[in-house]
Amino acid sequence: MAGGEGSRLRPLTSRQPKPLVPVAGRPIMEHILLHLRRHQMRDVVATVQYLGASIRNYFGDGSEQGVSLSYSVEDSPLGTAGSVMLARQTLTEPFVVISGDSLTDIDLAAAARFHRERRAIATIVLKPVPNPLEYGVVVVDEGGAVQRFIEKPSWGEVISDLANTGIYILDPAVFDFFRPGEATDWSGDVFPKLLKQGEHVFGWVASGYWEDVGSHAAYVKANFDCLEGKVKVQIPGDRVGDSTWIHPDAEVSPGARIDGPALICAGAKVRAGAWINGPCVVGGYTTVDSGVKISNSITWDHTYIGLNSRLRGAVVCRSVTIKNGCLLEEGSVIGSDVVIGAGSTVNPNVRIWPNKEVEPGAVVHESIIWAGSWKRGLFSSYGLNGLINVEFTPEFAARLGAAVGALSSKGTEIGISRDYTRSARMISRALMSGIISSGTSVIDLSVLPAPVSRYWARHNHVAAVHVQTSPVDPRSADIRLFDDHGLNPDKRSERRLEGLFFREDSRRASHYEMGRIVRRDGQTERYIEDTIAKLDLEAVRGAAFKVLIDYNNGSAAMVLPTVLQEMNCTVIPLNASPSEIVMEQDEGTFREHLAEMGTIVAAVKARLGVFIDTPGERCFLVDETGTVLDHDTAFAVITQLALANRPGMVLGPASSSLAFSTIAEQMRSRFVPTKITPGAVLRAAQHADTVVASDGRGGFCWPDFAVSFDAIFTTVRLLELLAQTGSSLGALRARIPSVSDRSAVEFCPWEVKGRVMRTMMERHMKDRVDLTDGVKVFVDGGWVLVVPDADRPEYHIIASTLDPVQSDRLVAEYSLLVRTVVGEAAPQAEAVVET
Repeated sequence: MAGGEGSRLRPLTSRQPKPLVPVAGRPIMEHILLHLRRHQMRDVVATVQYLGASIRNYFGDGSEQGVSLSYSVEDSPLGTAGSVMLARQTLTEPFVVISGDSLTDIDLAAAARFHRERRAIATIVLKPVPNPLEYGVVVVDEGGAVQRFIEKPSWGEVISDLANTGIYILDPAVFDFFRPGEATDWSGDVFPKLLKQGEHVFGWVASGYWEDVGSHAAYVKANFDCLEGKVKVQIPGDRVGDSTWIHPDAEVSPGARIDGPALICAGAKVRAGAWINGPCVVGGYTTVDSGVKISNSITWDHTYIGLNSRLRGAVVCRSVTIKNGCLLEEGSVIGSDVVIGAGSTVNPNVRIWPNKEVEPGAVVHESIIWAGSWKRGLFSSYGLNGLINVEFTPEFAARLGAAVGALSSKGTEIGISRDYTRSARMISRALMSGIISSGTSVIDLSVLPAPVSRYWARHNHVAAVHVQTSPVDPRSADIRLFDDHGLNPDKRSERRLEGLFFREDSRRASHYEMGRIVRRDGQTERYIEDTIAKLDLEAVRGAAFKVLIDYNNGSAAMVLPTVLQEMNCTVIPLNASPSEIVMEQDEGTFREHLAEMGTIVAAVKARLGVFIDTPGERCFLVDETGTVLDHDTAFAVITQLALANRPGMVLGPASSSLAFSTIAEQMRSRFVPTKITPGAVLRAAQHADTVVASDGRGGFCWPDFAVSFDAIFTTVRLLELLAQTGSSLGALRARIPSVSDRSAVEFCPWEVKGRVMRTMMERHMKDRVDLTDGVKVFVDGGWVLVVPDADRPEYHIIASTLDPVQSDRLVAEYSLLVRTVVGEAAPQAEAVVET
């Protein structure tokens, strides 16, 4: 399989396909061909697409590698299986599918024997990995039969740490399960169909080396693993000492110092006074001049490194000129044909694309051109969040805007709204600049509550961006992306955006193609009209409720007062004037404030008190007695009210209490758990039977009005339901079923998370479990949930049963399980660190 573009490796792959990227002196694909020859697999077909001519020109018929090599050309991407289908006429006996851009020494002959012994139609070669998020993960039984797998899971879906290596042993009969000419993937289409039809699909757990060279860090690791003997490859050079290889055609001065592990390739020149401080690879025909020190770095062919320069943890591509006295810091990547002027410094993690020139004496502190690296991933479970003017700078926002704009066709429009804070204004303006640079136009919606921005996106069928100061930390900002349905982007869209952002190849429009900025005010009017039209005004006006609303100086005060006036409510407003929060409020102070609200509600005999966060999405409720309801209690009360009016389906995170299932059953309805992240709750809420959904953190969604967390509409809907039913929050609170909810948080390193999930799955292979998010194990009278945190190195253990003793026992038992797995992995982790 050699059709990959390798976009995540740019600028290493800006000029050549990923299979030709050199690892330890040879293209990755050449290591694979030599590995196949070692296992007597000499008839090879390479499927090629991106820059396929470069691969054909390099390898020809494969005779230099000792194989017979032919090619199957994809005119357009057909998927991992569709591309193999093109070569069907030559695949008349069991065959191996293997990536041409991963490094491995796995025993393919042993895998083939396993395949024959099991009489399988397909065998998937598996390998335990520390971070399964970028791979397909697989669960197998004791005999190796595949039970379940999922492609590129989120942490909540990581049911194993056994990664699909992309190496398959297949019988030609697999071709009967898909049609030629269609885009088809093995793991997404073919294997699920095989399992569904009862065919023998097995997983073989390999013990050899395998590295998916999918990132710069993985690329460096693969090179150094070769030099350190962790993978069996043929290194092109004569071994000198324990871990140094020097090609016979290389010239190494007696006055040079070489500390292995190191590889000096053919034609390379290392002058006197130079120091190669391994692990290092010096590419063919590269010159390392006097006084140069290269540490932990990789250089490709035909590069010059000038006098007294320093390379520390850098990757330098082909035909680069590094002039005298330069410094390349840790993590820097220099594309092909770059010239770095004398005395220049390239700061850590800076990437320079091909054909750029750096002026002498320059300090390159961000990538060239239009580049930079902020952090590993843009998105957390709750969207994009960063410190203002530290992580979310104007430069970052403009770059993000260019990536957002590039996801749309030229000439399309994107709406941008914000809150009233100076930081949100700054970030939104920079976003606009980036978006219009890509040829996409901007509709400036100015200040709007977040749910109104979602509502606008949905009703105008236009994607939108909302910028706000974080309601939980005034030092941080949130950037919220909504698609043209007003929903958070799905995982695929997030990854596409991250790819554009980190690859730094966003579209650049010509001066006459740039987008426009159009200002549109008054976008709250339709939202207000539709809200009022949705209510039973006769019932709620007759109730003439008195309510206390704390707007928290947020933009909900732009909308809610008008609606409450139409509802004939007497309103006691607090903090209704927009003002910028400059100091962080601690938890104790906030709780005191809520308690003061409760005192006021009871004193004035209000029917309801509501605290609304600044974006207008989430709220705290206070009942008529002045009691502040926690989020679970508020959700349980709202569930009772909503189902009394209309039986149906209630949605909440998989961690939601057992009480919700009980309430739903009592009211001839059902509670459906979703993944824990807010975006997943909203996507599930699109189901037609959904009455109400919650993220369990004060966000409530009413799909009959809009699929968004909306504290404004929640307030008016709650008043409407109270008027229709004649109930009170206090009375409903007393009816909540008594259950015992317990939870704990256990530390778990990222690289061990998959192993914990695999342990859970193996332990409960035959038990009743729910895999909506993490692993939920059902027991008599309740359940226990073990779920990894998507943003932190932690596991959450949550038990909800009828018996508090049982809940305590379950939390203790599964907390111990997590600690045990983490403890067993610790010695291995320490060994890696020591190495």
